[in-house]
Amino acid sequence: MASPSLLKTFLILSATLALATPSFADNILYTDERLNPGQSLTYGTYFLIMQKDCNLVLYEMSQTIWSTKSNGKGQNCYLTIQRDGNLVIYTGSNVPIWATDTGKYKGDFVLVLQKDRNLVIYGPAYWHTGTLTAGSTLNLSIAGNYSTGPYVVNRDHNISMVTDHSEK
Repeated sequence: MASPSLLKTFLILSATLALATPSFADNILYTDERLNPGQSLTYGTYFLIMQKDCNLVLYEMSQTIWSTKSNGKGQNCYLTIQRDGNLVIYTGSNVPIWATDTGKYKGDFVLVLQKDRNLVIYGPAYWHTGTLTAGSTLNLSIAGNYSTGPYVVNRDHNISMVTDHSEK
């Protein structure tokens, strides 16, 4: 029987096989990462940019689709997704000027610019049935070198690896 950490590694590696290209993370912002002035997330013709005027704007080519309307409210602003799931724009002095007010749960989260141009925050699973039977077999195929972490994201899907196997 495979050890739990080996099984976890196999799950992570096999799930990443579904990723289309090595640049899959161009549309993802991970917990505690920053989108600094001039940086953007992209997916096809869509891009989300943290502008130098502190406005976070979603564009389709050159057309504005959505914005935080936070322009002029600070300097050297950056966007981050916190460990509580709150997506926040901070000034260079670390003063919040805009937030999604989604800071409810602790965990690792990702902001994803999806192919439908929707911005979505994904995070920890909050509930599951727990109905996987003991001794279930997972068929895995592994190829290539992949980095591990708490999430594997494939543009529209989020796979969360659970490592708590405590008995009741």
